[in-house]
Amino acid sequence: MAPPSDFPVPHIFLPSQPHSYTIIALHGRGSNGPEFAEDLFEDKSSQDLTLAEHLPHTKWVFPSSQKRHSTVFQEEMDEWFDIYSLTDPSTKEELQFEGHRDSVKHILGIISKELEIVPASNIVLLGISQGCATAIHVLLAGQHQLGRFIGIAGWLPFRKQVDNQAALSKFYNETLDLPITSACQIQTTATTPALLCHCTDDDVVDVELGHQLRDTLTASDLNIDITFTEFASGGHWIPAPHGFDAIVNFLRHRGFE
Repeated sequence: MAPPSDFPVPHIFLPSQPHSYTIIALHGRGSNGPEFAEDLFEDKSSQDLTLAEHLPHTKWVFPSSQKRHSTVFQEEMDEWFDIYSLTDPSTKEELQFEGHRDSVKHILGIISKELEIVPASNIVLLGISQGCATAIHVLLAGQHQLGRFIGIAGWLPFRKQVDNQAALSKFYNETLDLPITSACQIQTTATTPALLCHCTDDDVVDVELGHQLRDTLTASDLNIDITFTEFASGGHWIPAPHGFDAIVNFLRHRGFE
């Protein structure tokens, strides 16, 4: 499976100490890798440290999406996939197929390169908003159990297919052209522990979509180990400092540094 070649080169933030871990972080619609990196490292935890300072052995990889034509906005924009509605993401769902296919393959290619350097258990996949929506299918369509998954202010595309491993495997193979060998492969990747964060006052991706994401992943036969943290305020972002504390604690509790 050759990943698409027309994506920008990822933005890399190198660790300040010897490299032991990698976090691959996917931006939201209308942003890009360098911009997401700048925003993410601006805020601090309650210890007055950025995520990079908390995790000195971690290399950060910030991929950028392709520019795609937005059906809603009628213009080219940075987005992982086209989408018609965030009120009901299943509306005109076929618009999402091409972008998901290309973007998932691209991120899987980045993971493969990192696997040449660190073990899968030391790789974290993180995404915000549309980046979270994309990263979920990167996780499930992959071939390895990663160390951790972190989803922020996201939702679950193709929710009906995710309810059943066999249906999801068929959907990946036949609709998204992702080479899933069996439902067992999906079950292996789904054992990655996940942290989902969402703010109640998010006016871009309603928190109810975050609840649907959590409930579908835990109720389906994937049975993913999810920690769901909801914040009263913070909008469509990670509230500082408590949201950053949650991310650091989730990673530290499982051995990352």
